[in-house]
Amino acid sequence: MEASDYKGRKAPYAPVSAFVEFLDKMTDKSVPARVDRAFLQKLNVGLGNEWALLSALKFLGIIDAQGAPTTAYRHLLDAGRRQETLRALVDVAYAPLLEMGGTSMDNRDLANYFRVASSPSQAKNAARFFRSVVQLAGEPVSRAEPRRQLSQSPEANGEPARRVAPNSSGDRDTILAEAKARLLEKLPAPDPKWSAAEYAAIMDRFLEILRHLDA
Repeated sequence: MEASDYKGRKAPYAPVSAFVEFLDKMTDKSVPARVDRAFLQKLNVGLGNEWALLSALKFLGIIDAQGAPTTAYRHLLDAGRRQETLRALVDVAYAPLLEMGGTSMDNRDLANYFRVASSPSQAKNAARFFRSVVQLAGEPVSRAEPRRQLSQSPEANGEPARRVAPNSSGDRDTILAEAKARLLEKLPAPDPKWSAAEYAAIMDRFLEILRHLDA
């Protein structure tokens, strides 16, 4: 799945304990035709949080929109490939946030991001899930820091390969511009249920995130 496939989806806010329990227990069952509420109840996981857990599995690409297990689901059954697979899923599902340096944001900035980009009511839970799943995945690469590349192979001169940074200034400007554009797409329209003060508060949080990007 590509990052664009995740556009518009609400960020996961399920208890990470339910997600970890699902990963542990899925290996005890054969691959089902569909992962749904009944299947979770059969595994005895996420009780009371089935819908939130299913949303998390879809967001990460472990099951598709209809609940059918994906290739990633099958890879997660292999203990030796689990962290590698989870890292790849997190790297794609949270691509916009990782490009903004989400792994280095403090709790306030991270919650503000999810208030604007996903759900104001579940922002803190979404931030908590993100931090936990990143830890489980083993710290996906943050695209806000330019990837370093090998300048040449060790065989080229008989010496260990040296790492050199790409054009970090231009790369960072491009990444920041793209991240801001994605963030602007997520700016919510006023909700009739919100007061002017509530919407102003959301705008203030939005501006805080933009200031964080320019820091």
